[in-house]
Amino acid sequence: MTDDCNMYVQTIDSNVNFSTAVTDVIGALQNILRSQETIADLENSTATIPSRNHALLTLKGRSLNAILTERQQQLDTLKTVMESIQNIHGQLVEEQDKVTESINLHERLGSSALCRLPTEILSHIFVYCLPEDEYMSPASSLAPILLTRICRRWREVVVGMPRLWCSLRLEVQHDDWQQRAFCYEAWLKRTLGQSLSLALHLYGNGTRQAQTLLQPHIHQITSLYIDFHGVDEPAFSFNFFPALQELSIVGHTAAIAQPISQLPSTLTSLKFPGMWWFDLELLASFAPVWAQLTEVEIYVDKQDAFIRLLQLCPNLSSLKTGIVVSQVQPLEPFTHPTLESLHVCGRAWIFGNPLSGVFNTLSLPNLRVLDVWNTSMWPHEEFKGFLEQSERSLENLNFGAVAITTEEQRAEYVALMPFLKVVVDPDLV
Repeated sequence: MTDDCNMYVQTIDSNVNFSTAVTDVIGALQNILRSQETIADLENSTATIPSRNHALLTLKGRSLNAILTERQQQLDTLKTVMESIQNIHGQLVEEQDKVTESINLHERLGSSALCRLPTEILSHIFVYCLPEDEYMSPASSLAPILLTRICRRWREVVVGMPRLWCSLRLEVQHDDWQQRAFCYEAWLKRTLGQSLSLALHLYGNGTRQAQTLLQPHIHQITSLYIDFHGVDEPAFSFNFFPALQELSIVGHTAAIAQPISQLPSTLTSLKFPGMWWFDLELLASFAPVWAQLTEVEIYVDKQDAFIRLLQLCPNLSSLKTGIVVSQVQPLEPFTHPTLESLHVCGRAWIFGNPLSGVFNTLSLPNLRVLDVWNTSMWPHEEFKGFLEQSERSLENLNFGAVAITTEEQRAEYVALMPFLKVVVDPDLV
């Protein structure tokens, strides 16, 4: 978080270096003046001049060679200082030009039509200035903080727009936590009580610091992405977020087994973006949660866990899942009446066909979108049977990366469902 805490304090390294250079030059000049002695005047000094073969000329008890050496050193020092002064003069001219340019820029900005735009128009423009990242970090070089540094009016508009501050990436680390917490707190206050999307990255034993910081805003947090990778024992309860509607969890399964059973009743979306392979036992341990969910992203080990997941989620409308390996045991037929979008993948490098038997077992009368990827063995005939009994509900069929189908096979699907849109997109994952 290099730029995270530039919201109120600005440190310009070039100014510091420049001031140091000036101080060094002044100190060198003072040293020269303090050590300067009156140069001996040969005509008025008492000198001892030996024979012409004598190499030593003395002046007031000092050798001429010593005096010449000293004067040469003084001359060299003066030349160095003069060069430094010339360099500083050049820097001063550059700084003068920058200040003049800044003055002219702000004067033009102050009188420009942009500055006179109504607040409503400025607000719409500022929204489009935000980074495309889902969660924003407090960086002085990016909006919204950057917008507060342009002029006083822009700052007033930006600070008064909670929409610009309702997304935050928060990292809880021990190294400079006090400074981070100050910046995060200032950011959170500007949300003005609006709904907040938060990405929380925990390291070490940072759970307590995070809860202390977020306590005044727990009723605002409706969307949470939380990364447990850096935490051994999270000691974390999701009941701490009573308004939570969307939750994404990254980390080790053992770390979240306890907290996941304490999800608030407001939650409707649960995602595990990491490649975790949930089995029947682990799915069962989260049983109280599934019934309230309408959107899920999770990866399971076998087909029976996939079917069991659908059984546990009667209100599900969108599912993104993966199946690792196929199984020998037959599957019991199952109908899910509400599922509208299914994104499913296999494991192309594992022997067998993880999707084999799935389409024979499932009935999805309300399915509108099916995405398939990463399955080198595609059950073509089985899928044709699935389409024949799907009551023509399917509208979009998308094959992504490593989803092996032929043009003839895809034509057969369209023949069965004339209004079906079939797309092959290698970027789909």
